[in-house]
Formats: sequence, structure tokens, C-alpha cells
Amino acid sequence: MPEVAVNLPFDSSEVKDICCAEFRKRLDGLSPLHGAKEYSKFKLTFQVGIELSRLGATTPPTTTLAWGDAAAERDVPGEAVQETAEVVGDTFETKDPNDERLERDMPLTIETPGGKGGVTRRKARIKA
Repeated sequence: MPEVAVNLPFDSSEVKDICCAEFRKRLDGLSPLHGAKEYSKFKLTFQVGIELSRLGATTPPTTTLAWGDAAAERDVPGEAVQETAEVVGDTFETKDPNDERLERDMPLTIETPGGKGGVTRRKARIKA
């Protein structure tokens, strides 16, 4: 009986791996970070919101602020009024779990016959 790749939802570590890979891809595209440049210091300010959908859930996706600031507008007498600007950035949405895993060379969950009619699951990298 042949091995079959099971299309399971992403586990938490896979979500983190994909998020980090997408962040690295965006950093690699920044010209100030190309080559062997050196910087005495840097400051990182960004906002990352993640929308997580459960398999078969009828409730709306969970939206979480992974990194950033959540602040309300405040009016303090005597302070200058500051303009606010909304930064619209790139978005990324995953494909089907197994397609995403194959594209990123991540292991797939494989089912194999396990004797006595049972099935055994294991992780394996597949080269397409």
C-alpha cells in the first residue's frame, strides 16, 4: 500500500516558521541591508497582526497583534496635535497547508500501513 500525504492544518510551530520566513524575505528586499554593510545600531518598529482560522470553525477567525502598539487617541491640553498616518503594508496569506509545506521544503505528515490494519503517521520531506 503506498504512502499518502495527509493534508493536516498548520501546527503552531509551522505558523511561526512561515511568519519568520516571510519577514526575512521582506528584509532581504531592503536595499540598505544588502551587501556587507555594518551599522552601529538599529531600531525596529513594526506592527504585525495575525488572523488565525481553525479547521471547521463557524466562528470568525481570531485576530491577534503579534507585535506592535495598540493605543487610543488622547487629547491632552497644551500638547500639539499630532497627525497620524496609517501605514499600509504587504499582506501574506498561506496556500493550502500541503502546498505551502512543499513550497517551503517543510515536512509533510505521511500515513503508512501499520500492521494489523492500523495506520502510522510520521513527518517526512517530499521532493516534488
